Amino acid sequence: MIDELLMIPGPTEISNSVLKEMSSKTVAHYGKKWTEFYNETRSLIKKLIDTKKDLYLFVGSGHAAIDAALGSTIESGDDVLVLSNGIFGDKLAEISKLHNARVTKLEENWGEAISPTKLESFLKNTRTDFKALLMVDVETSTGVKNPVKELSKIASNYNILTFVDGVCSIGIEEFHMDDWQIDICVSASQKGLAAPPGLAIIALNENAWDIIENRKEKITGWYLNLKIMKEFEIKQKDWQPYGITMAVHNVKALNKSLSQIMFNEGLKNRIKRHRDNAKYFRDNLKKLGFKVLCDEGVACNAVTAIKNPEGYNSEDIISEFEQNNIRIGNGLGKLQGDYVRVGHMNQGASLIKINPVLNAFADLLK
Repeated sequence: MIDELLMIPGPTEISNSVLKEMSSKTVAHYGKKWTEFYNETRSLIKKLIDTKKDLYLFVGSGHAAIDAALGSTIESGDDVLVLSNGIFGDKLAEISKLHNARVTKLEENWGEAISPTKLESFLKNTRTDFKALLMVDVETSTGVKNPVKELSKIASNYNILTFVDGVCSIGIEEFHMDDWQIDICVSASQKGLAAPPGLAIIALNENAWDIIENRKEKITGWYLNLKIMKEFEIKQKDWQPYGITMAVHNVKALNKSLSQIMFNEGLKNRIKRHRDNAKYFRDNLKKLGFKVLCDEGVACNAVTAIKNPEGYNSEDIISEFEQNNIRIGNGLGKLQGDYVRVGHMNQGASLIKINPVLNAFADLLK
């Protein structure tokens, strides 16, 4: 395949030292030595999201983590409130319905952040008996960063379980699971964690476990069943704390990337690097005359949605960029065809990667 500059909203370009782990010697997915390494990897993720609660790592995508979390906590007829301002908020509603929940959506315009005031007013004046509140931290379809800290604390005040999709935020945005009173957080390896696709992550606290343990219905299925995951964790704690064949190379690669994030660069420095480069990218796009979907005050560090110039559709722009060996993404949902999206994560959050993309946008106008 062509050695192209990968600037899509995930997966991202990966450092050579992390990639090297994917071709390392295969090891057994069980045993004392491996389990210590596996637990070390989980501990690094816990530090990253700032939690002391339970965390599970298993083979799958971000949607596998969402399915496992919602399938284990939601029962038929449960009322859930979904905050949606993009396609991935809508997906949370769709997945909840597939688990037979009764879904209420509190929506915001695409490109705008969910308002804590709007949520507070809705709960105060409408109803407060929801079992769970579901939200996306960074909405990948629009580039908006939602105020998860404020939204979660409001839900907690009403004793509503809080669920956060952190697939596109963990590792490049500030995140404090315990302090922000988040009950369940999910993520995946291929975006802000700077590792190859293939690993799903779920962290959950005592509130979530209370709901799981006191279900009236049995959880459907085996593989994405958090109760079964916990049973293996307890029974095989020092030998194989899961019931599957673990993707050992993916865990080794993730461990390497997490070590680089936490010890080489430092999380605070990493967040600042992503924030500064994202702002630099958007500022220079605007100087060229391009319109960015969301205001800078709610823009995330990971991805930017850009309005196409008049007369262009997204496929035209993507095709022209590919001729320069640059890969960017199409808009999603209602933005498809009218917007393109550029991911600037990990190695992409650097001038050496961003400037060629800006040059390609400038050439487009010429």
